[in-house]
Amino acid sequence: ALYGRIPPDEFHVRYRSLVGLASALIDSLNTTVDSLLTIDTLCIDHAVESFGEAGRSARTLYMSSSYFFLYNDPQIVRSLVTHEFGHIRYEMLDITSRTQFVELWGRVQEAALFYLFREGEYSGNARFGGHPEESPEELFASAFNLAHNRPDELRARSSYVSKNHLHLIESIIGIATR
Repeated sequence: ALYGRIPPDEFHVRYRSLVGLASALIDSLNTTVDSLLTIDTLCIDHAVESFGEAGRSARTLYMSSSYFFLYNDPQIVRSLVTHEFGHIRYEMLDITSRTQFVELWGRVQEAALFYLFREGEYSGNARFGGHPEESPEELFASAFNLAHNRPDELRARSSYVSKNHLHLIESIIGIATR
């Protein structure tokens, strides 16, 4: 129903400042990545079939308009953009760091600690927000986002983890924040 009530032209008037925030954040994060990997296009997808979807293809960042009209929250948009840049940063890892991260992902899986890196749990947006159990790259993108946007909360949640696993979490965060 929201898609029908908020057509694209009205969407861009209503959410201009939030779209501007996403664009400014993309520009800012572009300064931290290799020039060949920068994002030069923000595409807001208004298709109902894309509800809750976001991703990157080449130099374009796609975001469903649902993130704007359901949440209308700069923190949700910031989290989503930062997560997608986490994928770019993962691509920039050297082979040693990437191999180490693949190993860490397996150890997190064995310890059943993926819940610490589900970004939606940090924003009240549990339905949409990270899927670190899917792959090492997704874990990295989630850790990158949380380490940059919710470091205190990530640290607080980690304090409840067995001391035997703290080094694992610290290693993940360490690689994600290099």
